[in-house]
Amino acid sequence: MDGQLSPVYQSGARCPDDGLQPGQRPDNYQVIPFLLDSPAQAWIPHDLCQALGTRGHHSLLCHLEDEDDTTPATLNTLLGEQAEDSEFCLLPTTSAETVRQYRFDHVILLVPANLDAILAAYQRIKHLLQQQMPEIGVVMVGPRDQRAAWHYFRKLALGTLRYLDVPLLNLGFLPERVTSDHGPSDHHRQNFLARISERLLRSEFYTHYPYATEQGF
Repeated sequence: MDGQLSPVYQSGARCPDDGLQPGQRPDNYQVIPFLLDSPAQAWIPHDLCQALGTRGHHSLLCHLEDEDDTTPATLNTLLGEQAEDSEFCLLPTTSAETVRQYRFDHVILLVPANLDAILAAYQRIKHLLQQQMPEIGVVMVGPRDQRAAWHYFRKLALGTLRYLDVPLLNLGFLPERVTSDHGPSDHHRQNFLARISERLLRSEFYTHYPYATEQGF
């Protein structure tokens, strides 16, 4: 069935190495915003940053210093100071308001696999839509297996499509046996993170954010 958590990824498969050369400056930053359910999920974008790097895509995390006082200029300043020649900048936040104020056209929600978290994610999506209409991707966190991941994703996706007219992109899942306690070198953990990073690259699920010095606000 289309959209199910299914793809079988060939071991050793890799995307074309189209990363920037050292010292080369891109026309804009390719930002991947993550809306976390809680600060405890911070390890996920951190490890996805490493997973992208292993595929030849120089990436880094960019943390907002103060999410209570956010403007587009703030992010441009931070990117200018931190991103340098990075191809991707992963931006984790727990604030839906931060995502709204920056007007990202893509955002990834990390959603725990339980009914309360599904309802909370629906409300966050509804809140985002009050100001913008971003493309929304979902990573299910903590289902016991692929079938459970699809079950919870489908509940959220059907609700947002029916009541908000918003389709969701399924970006994969991290099962309950993959936790922050696993080391970065854990093969099982790396396998699931690699699948998610591959989906991000194949779907080009990221925001093109301009340089402040060239296309300021």
